[in-house]
Amino acid sequence: MNAMRGVNLGGWLILERWMTPRLFVGTGADDEYTFMQTAGAARKIEQHRKEFITEADFKWLQQNGIDAVRIPVGYWLFDGDDPYTPTVKYLDWAMNMAEKYHLKVLIDLHGLKGSQNGKDHSGRIGKSEWHHHVAYRQESIDTLEKIAQRYYDSPALWGIELANEPKIGLLQWKLRRFYRQAYRRLSKVARPGTVIVFHDGFTPRLLNGVIGGYATHPVMMDVHWYHFASPRYIWQSIERYFKSLQGQRIRLLDRLQQEQPVVVGEWSITLAGEKLSKRTADEKAALLKHHGELQIAAYASAAAWFYWTYKTEGRGMWHFRSLVEDKIISLK
Repeated sequence: MNAMRGVNLGGWLILERWMTPRLFVGTGADDEYTFMQTAGAARKIEQHRKEFITEADFKWLQQNGIDAVRIPVGYWLFDGDDPYTPTVKYLDWAMNMAEKYHLKVLIDLHGLKGSQNGKDHSGRIGKSEWHHHVAYRQESIDTLEKIAQRYYDSPALWGIELANEPKIGLLQWKLRRFYRQAYRRLSKVARPGTVIVFHDGFTPRLLNGVIGGYATHPVMMDVHWYHFASPRYIWQSIERYFKSLQGQRIRLLDRLQQEQPVVVGEWSITLAGEKLSKRTADEKAALLKHHGELQIAAYASAAAWFYWTYKTEGRGMWHFRSLVEDKIISLK
């Protein structure tokens, strides 16, 4: 089995300052919520959405071995929610481009009402209130249902992801209920065969198999694996970490997939900075290239993988296109 190969269109329909810092210059804003309250924000964000991802990007992806895109969207997708503005016309356009260039799309509800994790990629830094309000969770399901209905006939729609990176919990009871309720609702309105994807909440063993008994709509679990996000890996030597990618990571993936297929929804070749600080430029380049090769090999048995992210303002480890152009990542 060869995984479907994809990239995230991050920083496009949900802003992240570190990805497009020039857009934030002179604002003092640190997320989309605060950016949208600055002078000229509505005009600037519309220009960004028109220019950051264009038809030429979809053509490049098709020509360079990519099968799919994961598109992060916020709960304000359809109707906005002051100060957020709607983004559905851009998602409509992206679905048409994906169809034209024969790419599959995973629509990812990346920012949920009340914020599922308090991080900038949810739209707003601060408190995470989503878990504390039933109304917010129901609104999330309503949004997912509207996505399924709107793109029911789109041949590009591969899957719908229920929530991106909800905060870690002890037993995740609310998240479990949300996933099951969302699946039941979507199974009534989504095109049969549409994949329903749930994030592991960074507890893959705990949530493995949380949605069972599915029939017309297959279920997959999304895991996000970053070197710098795990204290265990940060303190290991790079050599030992690389060895784990060739053994432990593959075995874990195999175990998880005994319950349902797994999507590696986010990964990158980025290594924790302290691991590279004493290396020469050539050594760094070689390590990053090898890191990519090991991960692509490790994730080959997954249903799909999506690099984070397709592009950023600056070239480098987070900018997939530049990595391919610079021959650091090869999909041949």
